[in-house]
Amino acid sequence: MASRWLKTNCLLASATAFWLAALSPLPQVGKGISYSLALVASIQLVQESRRLIVQDARRAALTAMNQELEQTEVALHTQQQERSLYEIYSDAPTYPPEVKQELTTSLEHLYKEPSADRTGETSTSTSQEKAFYLAIKSLLEVKGKTHVIEEVLKMGGRQWAEAERLLQQILEEGQRNGW
Repeated sequence: MASRWLKTNCLLASATAFWLAALSPLPQVGKGISYSLALVASIQLVQESRRLIVQDARRAALTAMNQELEQTEVALHTQQQERSLYEIYSDAPTYPPEVKQELTTSLEHLYKEPSADRTGETSTSTSQEKAFYLAIKSLLEVKGKTHVIEEVLKMGGRQWAEAERLLQQILEEGQRNGW
């Protein structure tokens, strides 16, 4: 590469020198030879310049393609990492401890409310039923079925079947109402 630039600069200097020599007070034969040599050096300079332009264009294209490949590799790597993280954390959404505590407290409050009928469907207002359903659903995702039955519904052991039936009833009602 450097040799091409050196050759181009030498051809440029030669063409200029021969042209200036032809303009100086030389006999006609000397001027003719100088013009001829200047013309030959100029033609070779144009050819060499074209080669350099093509080389520079190729180098620029290769650089652009390499940068694009690097960016694509980074994007693919990032996408794979995001997919891995999603697979790891998608099954159990994580909530800050304050939110988990608030959901648990809200569910316990709704369940312990005197108007709640534990043997049949809950008989609270629609907004409370919806809030209760959404809280149960969130806790199921975070803590699981056992936690909801034991800690929220305060049932377990011999009451396990009844607790599962009640939980299923709550979930069915929420789905039926489109919550």
